[in-house]
Amino acid sequence: MCDKPCTRCPELDARLAGIAGGLHALAALINKELTEEQTMSRRELLDVTAVRIENLAANAMGRY
Repeated sequence: MCDKPCTRCPELDARLAGIAGGLHALAALINKELTEEQTMSRRELLDVTAVRIENLAANAMGRY
C-alpha cells in the first residue's frame, strides 16, 4: 500500500461499491445454478450473465 494520503470521489466510491455488489450477486447466482438448484438452462444462465455483465460495465462507465 501507499503511504501517501489520497482522496477519492464519493461518486466513484458508490459506483465501485455497486459494481462489487453486482459481481458478488452474479457469482452467487452462477454458483447456485451450477451446484445447488438449477432453475434455468445453461444457455439461459449465459444470457443472464451477459446482460448483468453489460449492466455492470455500463455502471462502471457512469452510464447509470
